[in-house]
Formats: sequence, C-alpha cells, structure tokens
Amino acid sequence: MFLFLLCLSAPDMAANDANIKVSTSLHGEAYLQHSFRKNAERLPEYMVSHVELNSPTVNLLLGKIAFDAKSWKGEFSMMSGTYSRDNLVHEIGVLKNINSMWLSYAPSETFDILAGIYSSHIGIESPIGKECMVPTRSIVADNSPYYQSGIRIRHQSNNETYAIHLLNGWQRSSIDSLGILPAIGYEFSASTEQLNYRFSGFIGKISHDTTEGIRYYQHLGATYQLHPNINVSASLDMGLQQKKEIQSWVFAPLIMGQWSVYESLKIHGRLEYYHDPEGMIISSMNGISGFGYSMGIDWSYSNAMLFRAEWRQIHAMRDNQDVNILGIHAQWAIMNEL
Repeated sequence: MFLFLLCLSAPDMAANDANIKVSTSLHGEAYLQHSFRKNAERLPEYMVSHVELNSPTVNLLLGKIAFDAKSWKGEFSMMSGTYSRDNLVHEIGVLKNINSMWLSYAPSETFDILAGIYSSHIGIESPIGKECMVPTRSIVADNSPYYQSGIRIRHQSNNETYAIHLLNGWQRSSIDSLGILPAIGYEFSASTEQLNYRFSGFIGKISHDTTEGIRYYQHLGATYQLHPNINVSASLDMGLQQKKEIQSWVFAPLIMGQWSVYESLKIHGRLEYYHDPEGMIISSMNGISGFGYSMGIDWSYSNAMLFRAEWRQIHAMRDNQDVNILGIHAQWAIMNEL
C-alpha cells in the first residue's frame, strides 16, 4: 500500500527533479565445480548458491534498471539461474524471478523512505559474486536473507546510518491467502577510513504455523583494511526461536580475507562455522553442525570480467554430507548510464 502511495506521488518528481539519471546493468555468473566425493551431483540441500557439481552451470543472470532523480530513486531487476531457482522456490509466480522492485523518496539529505522488494539488511555477503571477497557464499549467507520486502525508514548522519524495516516475514515477497507475516528489522552501521561495521537484526514470524514462535536473529559484521592491499571481513550471527516444544538456536561465526597481490591478481580465503543443532533454520535436516574453509585466486581480465578459482571444503560433524570441491568461476558485470 505504501509503495502504491509513493507511485501516486511520483509525477511530482519531474517538476522537482529535472535531471533524471537512468542506469542499466547486467550481472552474470557461470561456474564449473568438481566434487572429490563419489556420486555427488550437488551441494547439500541447505545451500542455494553455486550448488551444481561436475557440469557447467549458470548461478545467476541478473538484469537491472534504475533511476535517480535526486529525492526520488527506484530500481527493478529480474534474474534466473540456479540461485533464483533454489532460493526463491517458496515465492509465487513471477516473484520467483524478481530480485528487486522498489521506490524511495528522500525529503532531505539525511532521511529517506523506501518501499518494495530490496536487499537484506543482514549479512556481509551479496548474491552477486563479483561484489564478494570469495566466489561462493558461506553457509550462514545461504541461510539468512539475501532480500526482503516491506518498508525501510532510514536516517543518515555523517558516517552513521540508522534504519527500521517493517517486513513481510523472513526473506519473503509473496503474500498468500493468510496474509503477511509481520516482522521488524533494525540496523545500525558506521564507517571510518579503515573500518566499516554493522549491527542488525530481525524479530518476527517466519510462517503461519502456530507451533512456531517468534524468531530473534542478530548479526554483527565488520570489514577492516589491515593494509592498502589487504581487507578482512568478519561476522557473527546468532538466533533463537521456539519450534514446537523445543527452544532452537543458531550460532555462526565467519571470517574472510582478500590480498591484492597486483591490481589484477588477488588471493582470498574463508573460515566458517555453522551450528544449528535443532534445525531452527535448516529445518529439513535434524540439525547441522559444520566447519568449512576455502582458498583461491582471482584474475581480473578487465573491470567487467573476473575469473576465479576456489578450493572449498565443509566438514559436516553430524552427518556424512562433507563437501570437497574445486571450482572455476567466471563473473561479469556490464553497466551503462543513459
């Protein structure tokens, strides 16, 4: 409803903001991953990014159009690939292929209101691989929201940002016959010359199941520039939720690093641990506890084209779904301003 009201007001932006900038972009990710585990055809079911094994596959193909008219901004993007196939399987109809669809209005330089489908305020990783230190996503990234729908109210002051998110559930765009799933998100982020950090969380319903309680989820994340050529990112995610008669919980620390050896050559690595013993989020399994690490190298052919190689291993401590793969990735981005 709020998005509809914003759209009704949109004609005023032609009078107030004469200079409208329109931009388009195309992002793509293709990959080939070889598994050292016999008869493995895909990663475990709790992963949604770069999941196919032993055959060339497209993880993401995303087309975006956006406009910027000073106080008014908007964006619409659609996607396909194995990421959207697996991560948006719960959405309805065309929403299975919509990555973003939002409109925002800024009455002042420090305050804005956004409504629609937009990127999640939780996490330090993006579904777009070229924006991430490591070519694949961590377990915690694949099991926390990449996107969300609702209303964001944001205030920015100097290098600090405060935001409240009125949301429709946990990574959900669709509204079914039972209505929305009321939830709230909150966010504080700040930056200095070398450090960026974020404190964000989620409180709300994740389904219409009356046996499932409110989910409480907290994320702490930071990126620090140790050296002009070395960046390190770290995060800690924690969650609580009553499921049936069990108090379930999640604990997930993560650290990633990237070293720019040359302008076109980078080395990257990741250490991760994910503990969900009662299936709070990964409910299709009887809990999971896993430790993983990866290392690799990036070669940038141009600003638009990136080739990446990664060796990744996940040791699942509670079952036999270990992961041991070697992957080759091609990630590209074409951008144009009209």
